[in-house]
Amino acid sequence: MKKYEGYLLVSDLDGTLLDSNKNISKENIDAISHFVENGGLFAVATGRTEMNLFPYIKNLNINCPCILYNGSVIYDIESRKFVKCSFIKNQYIINPLKKVLEKYKNICVQIFTEGKMYIVSGDTYMDPYVISEKQPFEFADIENIKDKPFIKIILNGEHDVLKEVNSLIEKEVPKNIIEAVFSQSFYLEILPCNVSKGSALIELIDILKIDKKRVIAIGDYCNDIEMIKTAGLGVATKNAHPLLKEAADVTTVSNDDHALYNLIKNIIPKFEEALAG
Repeated sequence: MKKYEGYLLVSDLDGTLLDSNKNISKENIDAISHFVENGGLFAVATGRTEMNLFPYIKNLNINCPCILYNGSVIYDIESRKFVKCSFIKNQYIINPLKKVLEKYKNICVQIFTEGKMYIVSGDTYMDPYVISEKQPFEFADIENIKDKPFIKIILNGEHDVLKEVNSLIEKEVPKNIIEAVFSQSFYLEILPCNVSKGSALIELIDILKIDKKRVIAIGDYCNDIEMIKTAGLGVATKNAHPLLKEAADVTTVSNDDHALYNLIKNIIPKFEEALAG
């Protein structure tokens, strides 16, 4: 039996596996390869879509399905197919979004369907990362796409403005219809009800038939909290949000100091020993 057989390691991407320059260090890449070559399963869990994920993972040894769209999708990297996908109940969110679009002109509203991103807020304000990463998108009128299946919605802007937007949406949308979470201070994400990286990790554990005690998850922001609480070992990066650190079992180094390398080299061996008793 190989050393890490029966273990699943799931890592957030931005702010965790990626450094501040959006690169994955050789140290992290080599450590993940070592983990996989010794029997471990490795996946990423990200708010990114499959389209915006591939440029960053071409050198990674990923050997099981990944969590995308902040938990709305479980995606098979090898076959490039959706294993599981959850959708927002559009009929409850369209009118609140129209009110948001009418009131707030300094936000970028992005709606994601399978394989496509629509920007429904015009070009007055654009998400800087959409531009800098050259993410593919189409401009659309929300009325013209209201019947398409929405996987998630991103609102990008200043944090204080997004908090106002979140309050408006909470008042307008009935309970138990959506989940709203900040994935960064400048990103408010709308997901289907009861969907998170944590709920997707529970499904992934079931798909892979892994013992939950041998699941390790690492992240840096509030959208990772449910995931690291679900894992047998929840890990925060040093640069993580304080609420994420509170929820974690242990804190490792920052994303600029090879967090995955440190986790695999220094923390997982101690975790193994503890499980062995």
